[in-house]
Amino acid sequence: MTAIADQPIEPFTLARMDIHVFRADVLKPVVTSFATMASRATVLLRLEDTDGAFGWGEIWGNFPTVTSEHRANLAAWALPSLVVDARVEDPLAYMQGVQGALKTVEVQSDEPGPIAGIAAGLDQALWDLIARRAGVPLRKLLNGGAPDPVPAYASGLNPADAVDVVAASRENGFRRFKLKIGFGADVDHANIRAIKDGMGAAEILYTDANMRWSPAEALENVPPLAEFGLGWVEEPMRADQPAEAWRALKAEMAMPLAGGENLRGDAAFAEALEWLDFVQPDVGKLGGVSGCLAIVLDAIAAGRTYCPHWLSGGAGVLEMDVNENPLRDAVLGTAISLADGDALLPDGPGIGIDVDTGAMEKWRVSHQSFAA
Repeated sequence: MTAIADQPIEPFTLARMDIHVFRADVLKPVVTSFATMASRATVLLRLEDTDGAFGWGEIWGNFPTVTSEHRANLAAWALPSLVVDARVEDPLAYMQGVQGALKTVEVQSDEPGPIAGIAAGLDQALWDLIARRAGVPLRKLLNGGAPDPVPAYASGLNPADAVDVVAASRENGFRRFKLKIGFGADVDHANIRAIKDGMGAAEILYTDANMRWSPAEALENVPPLAEFGLGWVEEPMRADQPAEAWRALKAEMAMPLAGGENLRGDAAFAEALEWLDFVQPDVGKLGGVSGCLAIVLDAIAAGRTYCPHWLSGGAGVLEMDVNENPLRDAVLGTAISLADGDALLPDGPGIGIDVDTGAMEKWRVSHQSFAA
């Protein structure tokens, strides 16, 4: 028996794995500085143990659009032998074993991202199952003092209609907003000014450049944003730019710097804690719950603020995509409500969400099932 926080984790045996793929076209594409996405997809992974307990995870795959189906097929090929009939006594040790078994496939296929994504989806479903077995919300399993309401922000504001989306998001309970930038100073500054002019004193505007600029361009475009009093500037340049470029940019910034969703590996995060004020590991890219928990603990120890990142879907803030996404709405339903800028998290066991795949049938692409 192992334990996380105050909750014991009883051993169990996995009996079944299902992989569901859904895709829905949207009327308003999602626009970023690097691409436009005209559909939303999700790959849901469901685990079930021999006692009938189950858990849900999601395999990251929002860009490029073809990657969702590919990752589902990759998971169906690589995971069944590692999942079905597996005895889990220590979830961290089990996932280390899974990742070790997948390493040769990762190297041979030269697909570290997709392999990391399917492992992260499995890890999410595993922890959801564990928390459901324990009869507690997953956040309480990991941290007995975890709060129920958490600050949240409306994410994914496109440049063309950002002001209108902020107004609608405010009506829905948001008090924090994140604008996509990187479309030229004229467009970016005009949008920021228009949004800021309509904001209340307690409201906050964040920005995300989606890795738009080179180091030289970032040095040109980021410092002037200080006049707007932003909550942060996120990913102004590619996450894999050298440390020297990040240090040079940070030295010229008069506002917080956010990032992390596109970093790879513990060493990269350890280094980035030098310049990141807000650390944003993505649960779908970086080892699932197990991997993100380790990063979070290091970030807090370094005096940084953790903000969870997930768009496929402490004092930190929860990112909530407000773009059109019927799949997200079908999965989430009314599980999370908003009031005065805070998200009230569900109090059911696990992640607190039971997915009705039957209600999503019109968007189904595929379903693959594996059992003993």
